[in-house]
Amino acid sequence: MSEMVLALYDCRSKQEYIYRTNRIREISGGSALLADVYKRFIEKAQENGITFMNGGEWKDKIFSRSDFEASDKAAEVVYIGGGNLMILYKNMDLYIKANRLFSRMLLDETWTITAIAACTPVTGDFKEDRKKLYAQNALNKSTGNISVPCSVLPFTQVDMLTYMPIVEKNKYKQESLSRESICKYKAEEDIEKSDLYAGELDRLCADKGRESLLAIIYIDGNNMGAKLMNRLGEMTDYDECINELRRFSVQTNSDFVGKPIDAIEALLSEKQKQGIKYARYRKVIAGGDEITLIVNARLVPEILDVYFRTLDSAKSGNYACAGVAIFHFHAPFADVYEIAEQCCESGKTPSRKYNSDANFIDFHFCRAGITNDMETVRSEQEKGLTARPYRFDGEHGGYSFGEFISFGRQLKEIGRANIKELASAMIKGNSYYRFEMERINSRFKLHLDPKADKTKRMIFDIAQVYDLWFAGEEEAE
Repeated sequence: MSEMVLALYDCRSKQEYIYRTNRIREISGGSALLADVYKRFIEKAQENGITFMNGGEWKDKIFSRSDFEASDKAAEVVYIGGGNLMILYKNMDLYIKANRLFSRMLLDETWTITAIAACTPVTGDFKEDRKKLYAQNALNKSTGNISVPCSVLPFTQVDMLTYMPIVEKNKYKQESLSRESICKYKAEEDIEKSDLYAGELDRLCADKGRESLLAIIYIDGNNMGAKLMNRLGEMTDYDECINELRRFSVQTNSDFVGKPIDAIEALLSEKQKQGIKYARYRKVIAGGDEITLIVNARLVPEILDVYFRTLDSAKSGNYACAGVAIFHFHAPFADVYEIAEQCCESGKTPSRKYNSDANFIDFHFCRAGITNDMETVRSEQEKGLTARPYRFDGEHGGYSFGEFISFGRQLKEIGRANIKELASAMIKGNSYYRFEMERINSRFKLHLDPKADKTKRMIFDIAQVYDLWFAGEEEAE
């Protein structure tokens, strides 16, 4: 048995670290820190004498176990993906030394990110070694201690959101900052910002003071773990498996993030040329098979359409679900994000009926205050009224997002007031709804069927977002 070890690194509670605060700059900075944490770890290790094959680069590199064993290098990055880092070390001592460097780096540069490390001796069977590695990682994650860098004393001033001690005051911005906040703000300042980047959320508003509705779009790939296992199949050889892992990781990031973001930026650039100043976006998370964006709420249908058409599931075999939370830009961001995540999960539930080979979209309008989770709202306030989630491609019947958008445009004929009245009548009861439907049918040529459940549910959903997605700005006003 070789003395080499295969190691897996994971970060605990990533979402909690990012969304511990409602300050958008801290959220962006926390995301940036997590996105670069493994890259910084590799750099730190090399600065302290742990040499990597190809300088730590792994993309588009062919792995050869025999070449690695014959080299004078201490380690090789197997791949980075799915929030994990996998490294092959020459021996256990190097693994321990690297872990000490990583722990110190996390404390200095992020303050509270907690890493989970697992390792297993290298055999000739990569599939079996990887299985042991993930089992050890799951055990460490469920049994390990969650350490806090410091505690507070009775006279210590603390951050009211995170309860961490205040270490710095910015008298110009009237902010009291914890050590974690300082790390996140610094990371946010270092983010490379394009012309489409919205540094302040009010730059995404259609007209500040009149309309300031934004949307969080959270998109996550379907069943990627199973896809990877299918790609690896019965392979056990280290060279074959690692090279396939690398190809899969690069392709996943390109299909779910790289190409769609390029297409969305092209859409927004074209919108800006048309004089739409709010055609910008704020990227919160983008990596692997996951994206979180903040955009103007009016642009959501077009952005979703561009994303899923670029994903091109029929050709690529990749599927994802999107959750959209519409909110006023002063709403607590962390709470809104949770609604978007719940919407995404709402789409994943029906997608499993098709072995996850289906794209679903769900959206929710966060009004006035966020007092309930989305599941409670759906079960107690919207039960039997909504058609959400919608399937993007509309196959196998059901409710299609394209059909929903098309129907919303048709309903413009009856006007905003009548659409709102129909939705209000649904809540009062079926008899009220049928009376309103007959009244509208007597005045317009659309001839809506008062008994059609599909029509009823889509009208309710259209009423929720009519002013944003269907009415002209003049009519909405």
